[in-house]
Amino acid sequence: MLNSYELEDVIDIITQKVILANRTGTLKTLLQKWGLDNILINESAYETNKDGKIVVIGQSDVKLNVLQGIIKSLSLNKNRFEFCLEYDECKTFNYKKLQYSPNYRVVLFGPLPHSTSGKNDSSSVITEMKSKEGYPRIETLNAGNKLKITKSNFKSTLERLIQENYI
Repeated sequence: MLNSYELEDVIDIITQKVILANRTGTLKTLLQKWGLDNILINESAYETNKDGKIVVIGQSDVKLNVLQGIIKSLSLNKNRFEFCLEYDECKTFNYKKLQYSPNYRVVLFGPLPHSTSGKNDSSSVITEMKSKEGYPRIETLNAGNKLKITKSNFKSTLERLIQENYI
């Protein structure tokens, strides 16, 4: 057990580390390492352009022209959309380009490989993007408990984002 002087030294060192991490932008990482990340507010100050790109990533049995028809039926500009609908292409998609790029508004995820270029140490690229600063909003397209792109979940997700005035 430490005496009060030793404890004060430990507190001073910890305080210096927290101040330095805050100043250098690594506070979240430090607190995660110490198991204290739950004390941070999870809302990001990073904001994207409301009229930015909508990226759709994941294997889709729904044809591109059908998805584009849904986009048109919702009066959205098809040029706002970027698609990566082939399973193998999802492995090498440049996910990093989405980070701190305000021209990307939201990413809609369907099924994709767990082993992708952008997952780093996370269990999936979705987890990576949700847990790191600077990525656009993430939405998953689900059917039951599985990631799946369907006509109905694609349309309903876009309708919800329009209703929220997000896109």
